[in-house]
Amino acid sequence: MITEGYFVKYKGVIWAVKGCYHPEGYVVAVPRKLGEKKIKKMSESIQLVKEKFPQLLKYVDEIGFEVPLLSLSEVEVLDPFKVSIFQFNDFINNFLDVGITGSYLYEGKGNDLDLISFNSKNYYILMDMRKRGITSPLVEVKDNEIEGLSKQDFLRLKVKRVLEGKYKGIPYTFKIVECEDFGKVIRKSKFEGMVKIDKALKPFSLPVKYLTEEGYILTSFRTRYTELEEGLRLYIKGTLLSRENFEDLDLDIAQVVKIM
Repeated sequence: MITEGYFVKYKGVIWAVKGCYHPEGYVVAVPRKLGEKKIKKMSESIQLVKEKFPQLLKYVDEIGFEVPLLSLSEVEVLDPFKVSIFQFNDFINNFLDVGITGSYLYEGKGNDLDLISFNSKNYYILMDMRKRGITSPLVEVKDNEIEGLSKQDFLRLKVKRVLEGKYKGIPYTFKIVECEDFGKVIRKSKFEGMVKIDKALKPFSLPVKYLTEEGYILTSFRTRYTELEEGLRLYIKGTLLSRENFEDLDLDIAQVVKIM
């Protein structure tokens, strides 16, 4: 199963696999590294596809908008669970069923460590490590990762997360992926307004889901929107995806997400 957290090589470009739904024989992915340039912002990735690979963009009912579709027969899959980095074993060995993703997966080096797992028990291990002071919060925000949120809000959320942090001075990000079927998008509409998180339905594994007082469900595949607290009020300007089973306010495609 190829999901969020995997990477593929296609036409000399490193592509990051996005989400859980992938049409038969294809993978949804966006460019992450072109030559020596890394692309962290989703808007920049999609713009690059429009400029250099427009033929890949296809509308997918289950996603609700156009996405790049790469044929599995034309890509090299980079599997996080087939990589080991010896120098990080003292950290990695604390966890269950873990793979190594990010730059260590696609180029064998990096400044931080990106981990992936399908085992939700790892979240409670991370919580325990933070309580015992084995890991510490991340207190820096890079300009190239700011999108949707302001820098102030980005940092405010980041320092509270255990899915991101530092271990012996090395930054880490931990993706826990638990896929589910969202169903098809039957219509879309613009959304602008305030919402309040009433219940954190699935706050730490991707895709995250939060039920709002207004009846919408906030969703995201991005670490920045994990571990949001119940009672949090947000101003959102974006797109509401009306699915077969729920009203999906997708934070990943929102133009603005602001903590109130």
